[in-house]
Amino acid sequence: MTYSENVARPNIFVVGDAKCGTSTLYRMIQLAGGIETSLLRKEQHYFSAPEILANLAGPGDSAIPDRIARDEASYLAAFAHVRAGTRNVADVSPSYLKNRDAAARIRAFAPDARIVVMLRDPAAKVFSQYVHLWSTRQEDLPFAEAFALSAERRRAGFSSMFDYEAGGYYADAVQHYFDVFGRNRVRVEIFEQLLGADPGPRRALGAFLGACFDDGPPPRMNVGGRAKDGSLIGALVDNAALRARVKGYLPLALRSRLGEKIRAAVKTEKPVMAPEMRDALRRLYADDAHRLEAIIGRATGWPTAGLPETPLDRAA
Repeated sequence: MTYSENVARPNIFVVGDAKCGTSTLYRMIQLAGGIETSLLRKEQHYFSAPEILANLAGPGDSAIPDRIARDEASYLAAFAHVRAGTRNVADVSPSYLKNRDAAARIRAFAPDARIVVMLRDPAAKVFSQYVHLWSTRQEDLPFAEAFALSAERRRAGFSSMFDYEAGGYYADAVQHYFDVFGRNRVRVEIFEQLLGADPGPRRALGAFLGACFDDGPPPRMNVGGRAKDGSLIGALVDNAALRARVKGYLPLALRSRLGEKIRAAVKTEKPVMAPEMRDALRRLYADDAHRLEAIIGRATGWPTAGLPETPLDRAA
């Protein structure tokens, strides 16, 4: 990869993970000011493009290439509205976290980059992955059956969103970013804490990024669900191809306002995770969560097996 020096260049990278609040953080950044972002499409995936493009065998995966910056020119074009030399420019692409080569590519592009990692209770996170694909009708199996197919789909070359099992492991990926960039350039945020009532985590993140986030609750973004009725507007809500085209023309701020109005007008439904499945996932990921806490030096606060779901568990 070669890079031009005459255009605005991202130096802040929100690297993931998927379904851990990166869309919410993207919107927080836009509302706060002090940091420029891409406008029409949140995610560029430039630094993980080779690996993403090699795994497109799943239902609906053929649409993914249209949403990826595959060369430097198209990547930097996403930031063409930003003045060259702007101090803070953010690329929010959640595929970077689990892609080991992406970290080295980012480091080559921006040696002084600041990295933000967003993480979430792994049981809630992998179920949110499922709800996302269920909402776009790429996934029709019950969650437990779909989860059991994770390894088979991985071998078959499905996109990473279908690999529910791998989605709940964080420790190795976080350690890798610490190794590549150093701890002082990587900030790990826990989704449940960043969206909580205490403004402390938002203030600390703002100081790291050079932004001043509002002390109030952040906006919730990207909440899944299928249209429940058979109306025309419901059919449009469920049309993944149409939504992808709209994303290419309307800035996120406008899409968010339109989405709120549409969701208010359309009844939606989404699956609910069985308590026994939630407990099984919490047991599965417990060791990795403990390793993560040792790596980042603080508690995540994630519930353990046997405890009921939380409001943020339900916000898939």
